[in-house]
Amino acid sequence: MAKDPAKVTLPEWRLHDLRRTARTGLSKLGVSPDIGEMVLGHAIGGIRGVYDRYGFLPEKRAAIEKWGSHVMGLLSPPADGGKVITMVRR
Repeated sequence: MAKDPAKVTLPEWRLHDLRRTARTGLSKLGVSPDIGEMVLGHAIGGIRGVYDRYGFLPEKRAAIEKWGSHVMGLLSPPADGGKVITMVRR
């Protein structure tokens, strides 16, 4: 028997959880670890951080566009009706 969507409760979450979700999702989508870290604003440390001054803007843009397409796919109901639950704000 399916659960009533009005009675589904979500665990407590914080904005940091969205960053973790995005970072994990970028890896799942095949984005390289360095680019994923830079998308979140993390610096690449060590000797590479000192000598490699390239900004990786095209790579970061591609990663963000890939993530955006993924998120939009989650928000758009599938044509076949799939498993979509409408969330209601209380």
